[in-house]
Amino acid sequence: MNLSFTLLALGIATFIAGLVIIPIIRKTAIYFNLVDKPNYRKLHTNPVPLVGGISIAFLLFLLLFLSGNFVIVFQKYMPLFLSAFVLLLVGVIDDKIDLSAKYKLVLQILLAVLMAFSGTRITSFYGFFGIYEIPIYLQYVLTIIVITGVVNAFNLMDGVDGLVGSFSFLGFTLFFLVSLFYKNIEMSVLTVVFMGSLLSFLRYNLSHQKKIFMGDSGSLFLGFTLITLGITILESKQNNLQSDYSYIFLLLVSFFTIPVLDSIRVYLARIKKGNSPFKADKSHIHHLLLSIGLTHKKISTYLVLVCAILFVVGLGLTLYFSTTLIVLIMMSLFWIMVKILLSINSLFEWKLKIKQIETNS
Repeated sequence: MNLSFTLLALGIATFIAGLVIIPIIRKTAIYFNLVDKPNYRKLHTNPVPLVGGISIAFLLFLLLFLSGNFVIVFQKYMPLFLSAFVLLLVGVIDDKIDLSAKYKLVLQILLAVLMAFSGTRITSFYGFFGIYEIPIYLQYVLTIIVITGVVNAFNLMDGVDGLVGSFSFLGFTLFFLVSLFYKNIEMSVLTVVFMGSLLSFLRYNLSHQKKIFMGDSGSLFLGFTLITLGITILESKQNNLQSDYSYIFLLLVSFFTIPVLDSIRVYLARIKKGNSPFKADKSHIHHLLLSIGLTHKKISTYLVLVCAILFVVGLGLTLYFSTTLIVLIMMSLFWIMVKILLSINSLFEWKLKIKQIETNS
């Protein structure tokens, strides 16, 4: 009970601190012109401060320090903190001067290599396609690909208000519950502070008067932290039951399915058209939802609910199907959803063309 109360108090304190501190960071960003300026691809008409990542990271370090947990948490997750902080700084620079996607990709790969060599590695397929233990060289390759892919996926997902923040809050909530189950106090503290800081960020991200954006600094920082924590949970030696591993594996798959599969779909579509996979467009799943008239809040809510449903479906199917079949079912559900959205968008486009023809005639 004492631990639960302490964690609850820490989360609330982080949220309240964010309500006070974020407006100050927002004004500072405006002074230094760290803002997202309107253009033909964006919906906002006024410059918006890009301080989501800075605010979340500042609250994280501040509350860990004030609560007396900084040293113990930092010692346990030092490679993660250092790497995520580097990505945060690079994201801030990118928000300011718009770095080349290729440079960011190289840095992400290097940081993924650092995490793999620090011991945070995927060591098994957990029964996926009947494979469990994998060779050491494949562990490094797979870990680097997965970390880099997820970080990019989160970066690409940041296209509507509340989406990355809501998704990240869901992820840290799931990790918080898992950490409580396995009595991993350091991770419980870390995730609850993230949850509090994300709630305060969403308060301003979804505001009309004092709006802030996540920025590349935030999406890179959160994507990297979530995937490395996920791998850490999956590989935790506290968990000795294969069935538990399967549940956590499915949790991670269901959580990362939407951003990862959507980014793969978009990359392939761009390449098919003869464009660079890094060339920005409006083909992401959140753009498809925008096209059919959903608001930013509804899009965020909808995709978070889909993610939660995927996990519940996967969990329910564990009694009847193998891990491989469950993952394939999750992927199939995603592709069905995308196909439906693409069909609806095509219908909307045809209606618009017919209306234009009737107006011209």
